[in-house]
Amino acid sequence: MTNRVQFRLTTQADEAFAFHVRETTMRDYVLETWGVWNAVEARAQINEDILSSRSKIIVIDGQDAGLLRVDDFDLHIHLDQLFILPEFQNQGFGQVILEQILEKSQSMGLPLRLWVLRVNPAREFYERLGFSIIEQTQTSLHLECAF
Repeated sequence: MTNRVQFRLTTQADEAFAFHVRETTMRDYVLETWGVWNAVEARAQINEDILSSRSKIIVIDGQDAGLLRVDDFDLHIHLDQLFILPEFQNQGFGQVILEQILEKSQSMGLPLRLWVLRVNPAREFYERLGFSIIEQTQTSLHLECAF
């Protein structure tokens, strides 16, 4: 399955797709958490990620399927975005992607960290793959997988 998943850097031509992915995968959780979805802010973040070459398009079987952003820091690796469109979810693709990131993290001797909104069921996915809660806020859970 690994060879079915590829990545490419986002470009300005991907802005509309990136927004679609972000809105489709996160809007309901953002609304449930804060009561408002700020499309202007979401587009600004997407454009910032594109300009800084920080995000990638997830390509599954030749189709654009999601967004990925992983940031390397001195003391840990941070998974900032793993957004997969619903039609590609629950097929093992997220696990394949996360396992690749975990391998990188382990080879570098650094923990992998991320955060999820409390209302997002993705928490169960991450916990199933070895993440545990290291910090909590009123709206989010901060998770880590250390080796």
